[in-house]
Amino acid sequence: MSDPLGNTGQSTVRLSYEQLRDTLGRFAYFRHWTEDQIRECSVLARVVQYAPQQTIPLELPLPFAYLVLSGQCMMLQCLPLVRGTLRLASPAGDRDQPTPPASMGPPAPDEQLETVRHVHETFTAGAATSPPTGTLRHDPANATCFLTTPTQDAPIVHQFVDVGTLRCGAVFGLGERHQQRTIVARTRTQCLLLPRCWLFLKRQNVGNTWQRLRLYLDGAIPGRDELYRRYLRDQAWLDYRRRLLAGGTAKRCTGTTPADVPMMCRMLEPVCKGKRY
Repeated sequence: MSDPLGNTGQSTVRLSYEQLRDTLGRFAYFRHWTEDQIRECSVLARVVQYAPQQTIPLELPLPFAYLVLSGQCMMLQCLPLVRGTLRLASPAGDRDQPTPPASMGPPAPDEQLETVRHVHETFTAGAATSPPTGTLRHDPANATCFLTTPTQDAPIVHQFVDVGTLRCGAVFGLGERHQQRTIVARTRTQCLLLPRCWLFLKRQNVGNTWQRLRLYLDGAIPGRDELYRRYLRDQAWLDYRRRLLAGGTAKRCTGTTPADVPMMCRMLEPVCKGKRY
């Protein structure tokens, strides 16, 4: 791996201590971090590169926080609409879906910390041993997938709404609300992935920085209901514009005949064509 940030065909890289120190120095979130914290972060963190239109997964066995280093991401909200109408499908249908077993959900915080601690001890000791039984191994390169349209069930149509753009310096994946919401790379994007359970420890979370940032994101980003109201407003405007244009371009019968045109207007064109200079 000669050039970690270059186009080497690998989507996941680990930065060295010097590279990570220079990278984190660009952002105000990490100004209070010590050299020991940065060195530990260089062991646990990963830089993942996403291609355009590639989905950035948020529901992972080991939750990660994402820091956008370069590129742009778009936040898409999926609105399930009843086919043939603009009515939002009732969320009651979600209750009929079978509940996934507990083993499929994220592990307990203690298990997450144990996984992070094992990774740290492994790389600190220089031993490339496999993790203990029961711990999780996450490969972000294999966890990514390209955006696909959900299956269009008979009564439901899925409409995607562009919520906003996340640029360099944006942070997401802190546990904020994202009901039926997807993060997709708009351009070629590089994100720094930090284990959320490690990031929320007191040393890295002075003054509850990350929880306060999560509360800000929950308040600043509109929810599904607000986006649905905006979608209805936009659809009403588009319908009004179509009707207005259709009525303005229709041919109107005024009853005007050539005899109603003044003689000077009818003679102007032939005279100008025959005039010589």
